[in-house]
Amino acid sequence: MTAAKTDTCTEALNDLIGSGLTGALAGLFEQMEWAEEEIEKARKRHPRHADTIYHSFKLLTPTNALMGTEFVYRSHCAELLDRVAAGQDTRPGTAAEVCCMASDSSLVAPLTDTAAGLYARMWLQAFPGHREVWGDQAPHYEALRGSLIDDLEGESRRKLSVADRKRGDTECQGMHHGDPVSCQYAPTTVPAQLELIPA
Repeated sequence: MTAAKTDTCTEALNDLIGSGLTGALAGLFEQMEWAEEEIEKARKRHPRHADTIYHSFKLLTPTNALMGTEFVYRSHCAELLDRVAAGQDTRPGTAAEVCCMASDSSLVAPLTDTAAGLYARMWLQAFPGHREVWGDQAPHYEALRGSLIDDLEGESRRKLSVADRKRGDTECQGMHHGDPVSCQYAPTTVPAQLELIPA
């Protein structure tokens, strides 16, 4: 779609539903695109689990407004998809979710040394491309408060758990994004409507 067509569509949508809702929808669609890209990356990292990862989109719901920031949301998705590939529980909070919680908390009151250490640890785990934010402080927190940070990490991930963020039964019609595929979740027999399509 050309830029002119996009602008015309956006104007028409603004007229119909208002610019606030249009902006919210645009952000939502952008996050969906990031999620799809993270699914494709995870499928390449874990080819033996590619079908399971493909069918894990519903696990990637953003849980904090800060996930409107691309690198935050992508990290959240990548961690969940890696858990799917490893057969791990997807309900506990991700490192990105812990960072969001720490950021929100820091706006209310100063963080304790242990909480700051947890923030640093989770930041470095979730956002390795943004290490400069913590500089050389993280190792000092770890040296002084490592075991307390361990405890707080476990507690934080538990508190941030999303009860329904788990894989359920998977059904596949043998099509991924409209293309026929050989998916482990697809029925082993060819659906009648596909048998009628001429070769």
